[in-house]
Amino acid sequence: MLELLTELNRGGQSILMVTHDLKAALRGNRILYLEDGEILDEMELAPFGEQNLRERETDVNRWLASLEW
Repeated sequence: MLELLTELNRGGQSILMVTHDLKAALRGNRILYLEDGEILDEMELAPFGEQNLRERETDVNRWLASLEW
């Protein structure tokens, strides 16, 4: 399912996914951090597949740690 959503997004389709799963979130180009319905921060990423997955995961984990998630 995640691969299908990634392909649709590469084709120009906007996708909105709500998740607590890091592996799913890593496929996003933009991650919003919400708390009590309020956007507290956001992170923009290169399109999935253009960045080393391990590096991408490290960057997102650092960002989430800075938010005390």
